[in-house]
Amino acid sequence: MIIVGLSSIIGGAAYHLFYYHTVYSNSFEGFLGIGVLAAILHMFVAKSQGLYNAQVLAGLDRRWSSLLGGWLLVVLLMTLIIFLLKVGSGVSRGSVMSFGVIGGLGLVAGRMLLQAPLQRAIDRGMLATRRAVVVGTADELSRVRQSSLLRDFGLSEVRRIQLSGLSDDAGDRAAVASAIRAARECGADEIILAMPWQQEPRIQFVCDQLRASPLPVRLLPDRTAERFLALRMVASGPIPTLEMQRSPLTSVERAGKRLFDIVASSGLLVLFAPLLIGTAIAIKLDSRGPVLFRQRRNGFDGRQFTILKFRSMHVLEDGDVITQARANDPRLTGIGATLRRRSIDELPQLVNVLRGDMSLVGPRPHALAHDDKYSKLIASYAQRQHVKPGITGLAQVQGLRGATPAIEDMQLRVAHDLIYIKSWSFVLDLRILLRTVGAVLRHKGI
Repeated sequence: MIIVGLSSIIGGAAYHLFYYHTVYSNSFEGFLGIGVLAAILHMFVAKSQGLYNAQVLAGLDRRWSSLLGGWLLVVLLMTLIIFLLKVGSGVSRGSVMSFGVIGGLGLVAGRMLLQAPLQRAIDRGMLATRRAVVVGTADELSRVRQSSLLRDFGLSEVRRIQLSGLSDDAGDRAAVASAIRAARECGADEIILAMPWQQEPRIQFVCDQLRASPLPVRLLPDRTAERFLALRMVASGPIPTLEMQRSPLTSVERAGKRLFDIVASSGLLVLFAPLLIGTAIAIKLDSRGPVLFRQRRNGFDGRQFTILKFRSMHVLEDGDVITQARANDPRLTGIGATLRRRSIDELPQLVNVLRGDMSLVGPRPHALAHDDKYSKLIASYAQRQHVKPGITGLAQVQGLRGATPAIEDMQLRVAHDLIYIKSWSFVLDLRILLRTVGAVLRHKGI
């Protein structure tokens, strides 16, 4: 509340200092009133989002998007109140914008400063506000530590009741009775269950017995459930589902990347038209054979397409066995070495990009024979096909190009491809394209 109030005053003062060269304003009281009202609104919004829970304040459960989203809502509400209801006369739009920015930064900074001392307080058991009796089987109880209860739920364990290893109604009934007595004696606020989830009938029996107590009962996730509950929940219908694997790019991101590919590849084809025509003539005059080299490659989701390159060799391999190109390869034509060194042989792939078979940036597509070979040797090799292949990629600008005589060479290349897929962004694509231009200008090729 103090941060929000100060932000209102500082925001108004900063705005007036910048535009009117004075800090003092007749609207000082208005800024203070706006700050107090915004602070009250923010308290309600943050409380509804659970942002005042100890584990959230300590940074153990990071909700920066919720914090800033809630603050944006408060600023919008304040703007409506000020300008639609015409209250706070003399308060300008600029000062409100300054207030919004400074307030958001202040809230983030304040929480970051609180994290370390709050984490220390949690570790020392100083922030537990609720007491709990823990009931469960030996295996599950061994996983439940008092420190984790405190850190994750803000609970202080006052008693622990162990159930027998096997389901036994009489034994479970007696254990539950002991738990209820312990809860009364210790003044517990709730009861925590730690039981294997596959023992559903037993869990239900224990819960039925616990109905004799008015205390709330919570069931902790077991080993299996804990792993799945860490996944993102997707509500695409009446039944929520767990997202076991997500697409690297959302539909909006795919559309944006595709639009960029279409515009950029079209422009580059027009820009390089004289070079493309001149190269085609030079290849035809240099050696017998077609101008373009065509070879089948696997694209997005393993869909085959025909990649286009300027022919730089006398051979046109596209079978089960393909020999990788190497330095001073005797199969190169007279101008083949120059085409490959300057990456001119890759320019026809702009047509592949325009068609939608490829993208400007992505994992480089390999020959089908190489895909078949390395998919059996590298477990994550097929994940390269989660996005469209590219003319250039992260591995290439890191110097990982050319022949891969050792399996370790291909493993390193695949690792960089997966890093690109997992961390994709438009900014990353632009950085790779700029580095590619630099590599080509230095005659290092791609």
